[in-house]
Amino acid sequence: MCSACTSGGGWRSGSEAAMPRFGDGVYTVVPTPFDDDGGLDLKSLERLIEFLVGLKVDGLLILGVMGEAPKLVGPERNQVIETVIARAGGAVPVIVGTSHPSERGARELSRVAQDLGAAGVMIAPPRLARDDHDETVRYFERAVDGLSVDVVLQDHPASSGVTLSAAAIVDLVTQVPSVRHVKLEDPPTPRKVAQLRRLAGKDLGVYGGLGGLFFLEELRAGANGTMTGFAFPEILGEVFRAHREGQAERAAHTFYRALPLIRFEFQDQVGLAVRKRVYRHRGAIEHDGIRSPGTNLDETTEHELHRLLGWLGLD
Repeated sequence: MCSACTSGGGWRSGSEAAMPRFGDGVYTVVPTPFDDDGGLDLKSLERLIEFLVGLKVDGLLILGVMGEAPKLVGPERNQVIETVIARAGGAVPVIVGTSHPSERGARELSRVAQDLGAAGVMIAPPRLARDDHDETVRYFERAVDGLSVDVVLQDHPASSGVTLSAAAIVDLVTQVPSVRHVKLEDPPTPRKVAQLRRLAGKDLGVYGGLGGLFFLEELRAGANGTMTGFAFPEILGEVFRAHREGQAERAAHTFYRALPLIRFEFQDQVGLAVRKRVYRHRGAIEHDGIRSPGTNLDETTEHELHRLLGWLGLD
């Protein structure tokens, strides 16, 4: 367990006594629901948060890559943050994605998230500094200046365009102490988890992602948990608990049985639509559309999804 974390979600002291703290485990990446006209569906969002808290997830991550954050306009971003934090009710920590091309933008988004009650923020390195590590470090120094919440570095080259070696990550978090956690999505992830553990020890919180594709292998390599949006987070929670309890066979059986669905949900283009359809199927949201432009579920994919859910006994 990272020294900056407490298993199961501890509590900050002083003026932040009601703010859940980062802990090890499964953090669900929350999709943003929209209604049939493409408007923000806050009622479904409230229902979804209640559903996830009821499943005993260890935390929530909003406005990330799969949260359609760039499609939000005007006051919608703050409405999402306020709704999620209010509905979570202090039961679990809420992390807010605040990536921005400029450090000024990231800093302003992060401060707003902090003021609204977020337990932490997640920031990806800027594409424009991808060839200059020193500039990337300076970006984070400026972006997190004045923050009192923890910062998660999102290591996802597919969306950021920036590839960071394990050594570069350790150098960055050493120079910018507020960055205490990494959402690791640069495959092969188990190898990079192991590299970070060797270089940083247990002081750095390392979490997987990528839909949970390599969650068990990441845990075996030393990960603290995962931050991903798989629509059956309780399955990942069972894998995590079994692993922590030393029940290797139970962890493997649970994970590898669910892996076909994890793989199916992680498809390019339609993955988010699959995820939203599953949540709608589970009664967690009323609408499952993607805000345009985006790919909604087609008949073939929907048929195969329900066939797979039936085979797994999840329908």
